[in-house]
Amino acid sequence: MRRDHRRPAAVLTALAALLATTMTSAPGTGALADAPCGLPRSGAHHSLGLDTWNAAYPKPVGSIKAVMLFLSFPDATPKLTPERIAEDYFPATSDYFDQASYGRLSLETEIVGEWLGMPADSADYGIQRDWPAELRADYLHDALAVIAPRVDLAAYDIVYLVADPDAPGVDSDATKVVNFNSPITIGDAEIRRLVTVFEHRRPDRNVLAHETGHVFDLPDLYNRPDEGMGDWDTHVGDWDLMGSQFGLAPDLFGWHKWKLGWLDAEHVACVRPTGTSLHTLQPLGAPLDDSSPRADTRLAVIRTGPVEALVAEARTPVGNDSGICTRGVLLYRVRSDVASADGPIEVVDGHPDTEGCHGTSVHPRLADAPLESGESYFDEKTGVRVEVGDRTATGGWDIKVARE
Repeated sequence: MRRDHRRPAAVLTALAALLATTMTSAPGTGALADAPCGLPRSGAHHSLGLDTWNAAYPKPVGSIKAVMLFLSFPDATPKLTPERIAEDYFPATSDYFDQASYGRLSLETEIVGEWLGMPADSADYGIQRDWPAELRADYLHDALAVIAPRVDLAAYDIVYLVADPDAPGVDSDATKVVNFNSPITIGDAEIRRLVTVFEHRRPDRNVLAHETGHVFDLPDLYNRPDEGMGDWDTHVGDWDLMGSQFGLAPDLFGWHKWKLGWLDAEHVACVRPTGTSLHTLQPLGAPLDDSSPRADTRLAVIRTGPVEALVAEARTPVGNDSGICTRGVLLYRVRSDVASADGPIEVVDGHPDTEGCHGTSVHPRLADAPLESGESYFDEKTGVRVEVGDRTATGGWDIKVARE
Protein backbone atom coordinates (compact mmCIF):
# COMPACT_ATOMS: atom_id res chain seq x y z
CA MET A 1 0.00 0.00 0.00
CA ARG A 2 1.25 3.47 -0.88
CA ARG A 3 2.68 5.52 1.97
CA ASP A 4 1.43 9.00 2.89
CA HIS A 5 3.96 11.84 3.08
CA ARG A 6 4.06 15.63 3.06
CA ARG A 7 4.82 17.66 -0.07
CA PRO A 8 6.24 21.21 -0.34
CA ALA A 9 3.66 23.97 -0.79
CA ALA A 10 5.13 24.83 -4.18
CA VAL A 11 4.05 21.44 -5.44
CA LEU A 12 0.67 21.40 -3.71
CA THR A 13 -1.45 22.19 -6.73
CA ALA A 14 -4.48 20.43 -8.12
CA LEU A 15 -2.09 18.30 -10.15
CA ALA A 16 -4.50 15.45 -10.76
CA ALA A 17 -6.98 17.88 -12.32
CA LEU A 18 -4.28 19.51 -14.41
CA LEU A 19 -2.78 16.28 -15.61
CA ALA A 20 -3.46 14.93 -19.09
CA THR A 21 -1.66 12.72 -21.54
CA THR A 22 -2.64 15.14 -24.29
CA MET A 23 -3.14 18.87 -24.42
CA THR A 24 -5.39 20.48 -27.00
CA SER A 25 -3.66 23.41 -28.64
CA ALA A 26 -5.47 26.66 -29.19
CA PRO A 27 -7.07 27.04 -32.62
CA GLY A 28 -5.22 28.98 -35.26
CA THR A 29 -6.08 32.53 -36.16
CA GLY A 30 -8.42 31.43 -38.93
CA ALA A 31 -6.23 33.02 -41.60
CA LEU A 32 -5.07 30.62 -44.27
CA ALA A 33 -1.38 29.81 -44.50
CA ASP A 34 0.49 31.19 -47.47
CA ALA A 35 -1.27 29.90 -50.59
CA PRO A 36 -0.98 27.75 -52.50
CA CYS A 37 0.77 25.19 -50.29
CA GLY A 38 0.67 26.06 -46.59
CA LEU A 39 -2.10 24.74 -44.35
CA PRO A 40 -3.84 26.54 -41.46
CA ARG A 41 -3.27 25.35 -37.90
CA SER A 42 -6.38 23.87 -36.33
CA GLY A 43 -7.41 22.95 -32.80
CA ALA A 44 -6.30 19.34 -33.36
CA HIS A 45 -3.66 18.17 -30.90
CA HIS A 46 -0.22 18.77 -32.48
CA SER A 47 -1.86 20.21 -35.61
CA LEU A 48 0.42 20.24 -38.66
CA GLY A 49 -0.82 23.63 -39.81
CA LEU A 50 1.87 26.19 -40.60
CA ASP A 51 0.21 29.60 -40.46
CA THR A 52 0.99 30.17 -36.76
CA TRP A 53 3.27 28.67 -34.13
CA ASN A 54 1.67 27.30 -30.96
CA ALA A 55 3.40 29.41 -28.31
CA ALA A 56 2.76 26.73 -25.66
CA TYR A 57 5.76 24.87 -27.15
CA PRO A 58 9.41 25.96 -27.41
CA LYS A 59 10.34 26.65 -31.02
CA PRO A 60 13.39 24.47 -31.76
CA VAL A 61 15.65 26.98 -33.47
CA GLY A 62 18.94 28.06 -31.94
CA SER A 63 19.86 26.81 -28.48
CA ILE A 64 17.36 24.73 -26.49
CA LYS A 65 18.37 23.93 -22.94
CA ALA A 66 17.34 20.69 -21.26
CA VAL A 67 18.04 19.03 -17.93
CA MET A 68 18.11 15.29 -17.25
CA LEU A 69 17.30 14.19 -13.70
CA PHE A 70 17.45 10.68 -12.23
CA LEU A 71 14.97 9.18 -9.77
CA SER A 72 15.65 6.18 -7.53
CA PHE A 73 13.29 4.21 -5.29
CA PRO A 74 13.51 2.51 -1.88
CA ASP A 75 12.83 -0.92 -3.42
CA ALA A 76 15.95 -0.90 -5.63
CA THR A 77 19.58 0.17 -5.43
CA PRO A 78 20.72 1.72 -8.73
CA LYS A 79 23.32 -0.40 -10.49
CA LEU A 80 24.73 2.41 -12.61
CA THR A 81 25.58 6.06 -12.19
CA PRO A 82 23.37 8.73 -13.75
CA GLU A 83 26.25 9.69 -16.03
CA ARG A 84 26.47 6.13 -17.39
CA ILE A 85 22.74 5.96 -18.08
CA ALA A 86 22.82 9.39 -19.73
CA GLU A 87 25.30 7.98 -22.26
CA ASP A 88 22.44 5.85 -23.63
CA TYR A 89 20.74 9.07 -24.74
CA PHE A 90 23.44 11.66 -25.32
CA PRO A 91 25.08 12.74 -27.51
CA ALA A 92 22.94 10.54 -29.80
CA THR A 93 19.76 12.59 -29.29
CA SER A 94 21.53 15.92 -29.74
CA ASP A 95 23.30 14.57 -32.83
CA TYR A 96 19.98 13.45 -34.29
CA PHE A 97 18.49 16.94 -34.03
CA ASP A 98 21.66 18.64 -35.22
CA GLN A 99 21.52 16.50 -38.37
CA ALA A 100 17.75 16.78 -38.87
CA SER A 101 17.76 20.57 -38.40
CA TYR A 102 20.71 21.26 -40.70
CA GLY A 103 22.52 22.66 -37.67
CA ARG A 104 19.71 25.08 -36.86
CA LEU A 105 18.95 23.45 -33.48
CA SER A 106 21.44 22.88 -30.68
CA LEU A 107 19.98 20.69 -27.91
CA GLU A 108 22.14 21.38 -24.86
CA THR A 109 21.42 19.00 -21.99
CA GLU A 110 22.75 19.25 -18.45
CA ILE A 111 23.09 15.92 -16.67
CA VAL A 112 22.43 16.11 -12.93
CA GLY A 113 24.81 13.42 -11.69
CA GLU A 114 23.07 12.22 -8.56
CA TRP A 115 20.21 9.89 -7.76
CA LEU A 116 17.24 11.76 -6.31
CA GLY A 117 15.36 9.50 -3.93
CA MET A 118 11.61 9.08 -4.34
CA PRO A 119 9.63 8.53 -1.11
CA ALA A 120 7.72 5.43 -2.25
CA ASP A 121 8.64 2.13 -3.85
CA SER A 122 8.57 1.99 -7.65
CA ALA A 123 5.87 -0.69 -7.49
CA ASP A 124 3.59 1.62 -5.50
CA TYR A 125 3.15 4.01 -8.42
CA GLY A 126 1.57 1.47 -10.78
CA ILE A 127 3.73 2.62 -13.69
CA GLN A 128 2.38 1.48 -17.08
CA ARG A 129 1.53 2.80 -20.54
CA ASP A 130 -2.13 3.63 -19.84
CA TRP A 131 -1.48 4.89 -16.36
CA PRO A 132 -4.37 5.69 -13.99
CA ALA A 133 -4.39 9.48 -13.59
CA GLU A 134 -4.32 9.35 -9.78
CA LEU A 135 -1.19 7.18 -9.63
CA ARG A 136 0.51 9.19 -12.36
CA ALA A 137 -0.27 12.38 -10.44
CA ASP A 138 1.24 10.84 -7.30
CA TYR A 139 4.42 10.03 -9.19
CA LEU A 140 4.74 13.56 -10.56
CA HIS A 141 3.88 15.16 -7.21
CA ASP A 142 6.66 13.18 -5.55
CA ALA A 143 9.18 13.71 -8.34
CA LEU A 144 8.66 17.48 -8.37
CA ALA A 145 8.82 17.62 -4.58
CA VAL A 146 12.21 15.88 -4.69
CA ILE A 147 13.53 18.01 -7.54
CA ALA A 148 12.29 21.47 -6.52
CA PRO A 149 14.79 22.12 -3.70
CA ARG A 150 17.74 20.96 -5.82
CA VAL A 151 17.29 22.32 -9.36
CA ASP A 152 16.00 25.62 -10.75
CA LEU A 153 13.74 24.31 -13.49
CA ALA A 154 13.19 27.86 -14.78
CA ALA A 155 16.60 27.65 -16.45
CA TYR A 156 15.47 24.92 -18.87
CA ASP A 157 13.15 24.47 -21.85
CA ILE A 158 12.90 20.67 -21.45
CA VAL A 159 12.88 18.48 -18.34
CA TYR A 160 13.73 14.78 -18.69
CA LEU A 161 12.82 12.62 -15.66
CA VAL A 162 14.62 9.28 -15.83
CA ALA A 163 13.53 6.49 -13.50
CA ASP A 164 16.05 3.90 -12.32
CA PRO A 165 15.88 1.32 -15.14
CA ASP A 166 16.50 -1.54 -12.72
CA ALA A 167 13.69 -0.71 -10.30
CA PRO A 168 11.10 -3.54 -10.32
CA GLY A 169 8.06 -1.31 -10.90
CA VAL A 170 9.47 0.49 -13.95
CA ASP A 171 7.62 -0.35 -17.18
CA SER A 172 9.47 0.67 -20.34
CA ASP A 173 6.18 0.98 -22.22
CA ALA A 174 5.28 3.97 -20.04
CA THR A 175 7.87 6.39 -21.48
CA LYS A 176 6.04 9.46 -22.76
CA VAL A 177 5.59 13.20 -22.56
CA VAL A 178 3.09 14.15 -19.87
CA ASN A 179 1.32 17.44 -20.62
CA PHE A 180 -0.64 19.61 -18.18
CA ASN A 181 -3.95 21.16 -19.17
CA SER A 182 -2.69 24.30 -17.43
CA PRO A 183 0.91 25.12 -16.46
CA ILE A 184 2.02 24.43 -12.89
CA THR A 185 4.42 26.66 -10.98
CA ILE A 186 7.52 25.23 -9.29
CA GLY A 187 9.57 28.03 -7.76
CA ASP A 188 10.19 30.46 -10.61
CA ALA A 189 9.45 27.85 -13.27
CA GLU A 190 6.21 27.46 -15.20
CA ILE A 191 6.00 23.81 -16.22
CA ARG A 192 3.78 22.82 -19.15
CA ARG A 193 5.09 19.29 -19.73
CA LEU A 194 7.62 16.73 -18.57
CA VAL A 195 9.36 13.91 -20.44
CA THR A 196 9.01 10.85 -18.22
CA VAL A 197 11.52 8.14 -19.12
CA PHE A 198 11.01 4.55 -17.93
CA GLU A 199 13.32 2.72 -20.33
CA HIS A 200 15.07 -0.50 -19.43
CA ARG A 201 18.64 -0.86 -20.56
CA ARG A 202 19.40 -0.67 -23.35
CA PRO A 203 16.66 1.83 -24.16
CA ASP A 204 14.68 1.69 -27.38
CA ARG A 205 16.53 3.27 -30.31
CA ASN A 206 15.75 6.95 -30.83
CA VAL A 207 13.17 6.88 -28.02
CA LEU A 208 14.28 10.17 -26.48
CA ALA A 209 14.40 11.91 -29.86
CA HIS A 210 10.82 10.77 -30.48
CA GLU A 211 9.60 12.11 -27.14
CA THR A 212 11.52 15.35 -27.65
CA GLY A 213 9.69 15.72 -30.96
CA HIS A 214 6.45 15.97 -28.96
CA VAL A 215 7.99 18.76 -26.88
CA PHE A 216 8.40 20.59 -30.21
CA ASP A 217 4.70 20.06 -31.05
CA LEU A 218 5.12 17.14 -33.44
CA PRO A 219 2.37 14.48 -33.54
CA ASP A 220 2.52 10.73 -33.22
CA LEU A 221 2.29 9.29 -36.72
CA TYR A 222 1.76 5.67 -35.75
CA ASN A 223 -1.58 3.91 -35.84
CA ARG A 224 -2.59 2.58 -32.44
CA PRO A 225 -4.68 -0.55 -33.09
CA ASP A 226 -7.74 -1.40 -31.05
CA GLU A 227 -6.80 -3.17 -27.83
CA GLY A 228 -3.13 -2.53 -28.65
CA MET A 229 -2.96 -5.53 -31.00
CA GLY A 230 -2.11 -5.27 -34.69
CA ASP A 231 0.13 -3.21 -36.94
CA TRP A 232 1.20 0.14 -35.49
CA ASP A 233 3.07 1.32 -38.59
CA THR A 234 0.45 1.41 -41.34
CA HIS A 235 0.43 5.23 -41.70
CA VAL A 236 4.08 6.05 -42.41
CA GLY A 237 6.13 2.87 -41.97
CA ASP A 238 9.84 3.55 -41.55
CA TRP A 239 9.72 7.07 -42.92
CA ASP A 240 9.62 9.37 -39.89
CA LEU A 241 10.80 9.27 -36.30
CA MET A 242 7.34 10.25 -35.07
CA GLY A 243 5.96 7.07 -36.65
CA SER A 244 8.49 4.54 -35.41
CA GLN A 245 11.66 5.14 -33.43
CA PHE A 246 12.93 1.86 -34.91
CA GLY A 247 12.46 2.93 -38.55
CA LEU A 248 15.17 2.50 -41.17
CA ALA A 249 14.62 6.08 -42.34
CA PRO A 250 13.90 8.01 -39.13
CA ASP A 251 14.65 11.49 -40.42
CA LEU A 252 11.72 13.87 -39.99
CA PHE A 253 9.48 14.56 -42.98
CA GLY A 254 10.24 17.79 -44.82
CA TRP A 255 6.82 19.07 -43.72
CA HIS A 256 7.90 18.73 -40.09
CA LYS A 257 11.17 20.52 -40.83
CA TRP A 258 9.24 23.35 -42.45
CA LYS A 259 6.91 23.59 -39.45
CA LEU A 260 9.84 23.66 -37.01
CA GLY A 261 11.66 26.44 -38.86
CA TRP A 262 14.51 24.33 -40.22
CA LEU A 263 13.37 24.76 -43.82
CA ASP A 264 12.34 28.15 -45.17
CA ALA A 265 9.88 29.10 -47.90
CA GLU A 266 12.81 29.16 -50.35
CA HIS A 267 13.23 25.42 -49.85
CA VAL A 268 9.61 24.66 -50.71
CA ALA A 269 8.19 24.49 -54.23
CA CYS A 270 4.53 25.46 -54.08
CA VAL A 271 2.82 23.82 -57.03
CA ARG A 272 0.27 26.01 -58.83
CA PRO A 273 -3.41 24.96 -58.80
CA THR A 274 -3.58 23.91 -62.47
CA GLY A 275 -1.27 22.98 -65.31
CA THR A 276 2.16 21.39 -65.37
CA SER A 277 5.31 22.36 -63.50
CA LEU A 278 8.87 21.03 -63.22
CA HIS A 279 10.87 20.82 -60.00
CA THR A 280 14.22 19.51 -58.82
CA LEU A 281 14.22 17.91 -55.37
CA GLN A 282 17.50 17.76 -53.46
CA PRO A 283 17.97 14.92 -50.93
CA LEU A 284 16.11 15.82 -47.75
CA GLY A 285 18.93 14.71 -45.45
CA ALA A 286 21.78 16.47 -47.25
CA PRO A 287 23.21 19.73 -45.83
CA LEU A 288 21.47 22.90 -46.96
CA ASP A 289 23.10 25.06 -49.61
CA ASP A 290 22.95 28.42 -47.87
CA SER A 291 24.66 30.09 -50.80
CA SER A 292 21.71 29.36 -53.11
CA PRO A 293 18.57 28.50 -51.11
CA ARG A 294 16.16 29.11 -53.99
CA ALA A 295 17.90 26.39 -55.98
CA ASP A 296 17.86 24.05 -52.98
CA THR A 297 14.30 22.70 -53.07
CA ARG A 298 13.62 20.03 -50.45
CA LEU A 299 9.92 19.45 -50.94
CA ALA A 300 7.21 20.12 -53.49
CA VAL A 301 3.76 20.75 -52.03
CA ILE A 302 0.48 20.40 -53.91
CA ARG A 303 -2.44 21.91 -51.98
CA THR A 304 -5.36 19.51 -52.47
CA GLY A 305 -7.92 21.07 -50.16
CA PRO A 306 -8.45 23.68 -47.43
CA VAL A 307 -6.68 21.52 -44.82
CA GLU A 308 -4.80 18.93 -46.88
CA ALA A 309 -1.80 18.69 -49.20
CA LEU A 310 0.21 16.14 -51.16
CA VAL A 311 3.96 16.41 -50.57
CA ALA A 312 6.94 15.07 -52.53
CA GLU A 313 10.49 14.83 -51.17
CA ALA A 314 13.68 12.97 -52.07
CA ARG A 315 14.84 10.33 -49.57
CA THR A 316 18.32 8.84 -49.87
CA PRO A 317 20.78 7.07 -47.50
CA VAL A 318 22.13 10.34 -46.08
CA GLY A 319 22.35 11.63 -42.51
CA ASN A 320 19.70 10.20 -40.21
CA ASP A 321 18.47 8.04 -43.11
CA SER A 322 21.81 6.25 -43.54
CA GLY A 323 20.15 2.89 -42.82
CA ILE A 324 17.54 3.24 -45.55
CA CYS A 325 17.14 0.23 -47.85
CA THR A 326 15.38 1.99 -50.76
CA ARG A 327 15.52 5.48 -52.21
CA GLY A 328 13.52 7.78 -54.43
CA VAL A 329 10.79 10.39 -54.36
CA LEU A 330 8.52 9.79 -51.39
CA LEU A 331 4.93 11.04 -51.54
CA TYR A 332 2.71 11.60 -48.52
CA ARG A 333 -0.54 13.34 -47.63
CA VAL A 334 -0.79 15.87 -44.80
CA ARG A 335 -3.95 17.03 -43.02
CA SER A 336 -3.81 19.87 -40.51
CA ASP A 337 -7.21 19.03 -38.98
CA VAL A 338 -6.25 15.51 -37.85
CA ALA A 339 -4.93 14.98 -34.33
CA SER A 340 -1.82 13.19 -33.17
CA ALA A 341 -2.05 9.38 -33.55
CA ASP A 342 -5.13 9.66 -35.79
CA GLY A 343 -3.18 9.77 -39.06
CA PRO A 344 -2.24 13.41 -39.80
CA ILE A 345 0.29 12.08 -42.35
CA GLU A 346 -0.19 9.08 -44.65
CA VAL A 347 2.60 7.82 -46.89
CA VAL A 348 1.58 7.02 -50.48
CA ASP A 349 2.69 3.53 -51.47
CA GLY A 350 4.29 3.97 -54.87
CA HIS A 351 4.55 0.18 -55.24
CA PRO A 352 1.40 -1.28 -53.70
CA ASP A 353 1.99 -4.76 -55.12
CA THR A 354 5.44 -5.25 -53.63
CA GLU A 355 7.28 -5.00 -50.31
CA GLY A 356 10.85 -4.34 -49.27
CA CYS A 357 13.49 -4.69 -46.58
CA HIS A 358 12.09 -7.82 -44.95
CA GLY A 359 13.68 -8.57 -41.61
CA THR A 360 14.71 -4.94 -41.00
CA SER A 361 11.72 -2.76 -41.90
CA VAL A 362 8.99 -2.02 -39.36
CA HIS A 363 6.43 -2.18 -42.20
CA PRO A 364 7.72 -3.84 -45.41
CA ARG A 365 4.64 -2.84 -47.43
CA LEU A 366 5.74 0.82 -47.25
CA ALA A 367 9.49 0.21 -47.26
CA ASP A 368 9.57 0.45 -51.06
CA ALA A 369 7.09 3.34 -51.23
CA PRO A 370 9.38 5.88 -53.01
CA LEU A 371 9.23 6.30 -56.77
CA GLU A 372 12.36 5.96 -58.88
CA SER A 373 13.21 7.51 -62.26
CA GLY A 374 10.63 6.70 -64.91
CA GLU A 375 7.86 5.94 -62.39
CA SER A 376 4.74 7.98 -61.66
CA TYR A 377 1.73 8.26 -59.40
CA PHE A 378 -1.76 9.47 -60.28
CA ASP A 379 -4.22 10.51 -57.61
CA GLU A 380 -7.69 9.91 -59.02
CA LYS A 381 -9.36 11.91 -56.25
CA THR A 382 -7.49 15.15 -56.93
CA GLY A 383 -6.34 14.66 -60.53
CA VAL A 384 -2.69 15.15 -59.58
CA ARG A 385 0.02 13.22 -61.42
CA VAL A 386 3.64 13.12 -60.22
CA GLU A 387 6.28 11.82 -62.64
CA VAL A 388 9.84 11.16 -61.53
CA GLY A 389 12.53 12.07 -64.03
CA ASP A 390 16.29 11.69 -64.07
CA ARG A 391 18.61 11.64 -61.12
CA THR A 392 20.54 14.86 -60.63
CA ALA A 393 24.28 15.30 -60.17
CA THR A 394 23.62 16.22 -56.52
CA GLY A 395 21.74 12.96 -55.83
CA GLY A 396 18.18 14.25 -56.06
CA TRP A 397 15.51 13.86 -58.74
CA ASP A 398 13.71 15.98 -61.29
CA ILE A 399 9.94 15.66 -61.07
CA LYS A 400 6.98 16.85 -63.13
CA VAL A 401 3.66 17.64 -61.49
CA ALA A 402 0.53 17.87 -63.62
CA ARG A 403 -2.96 18.82 -62.45
CA GLU A 404 -6.09 18.32 -64.51
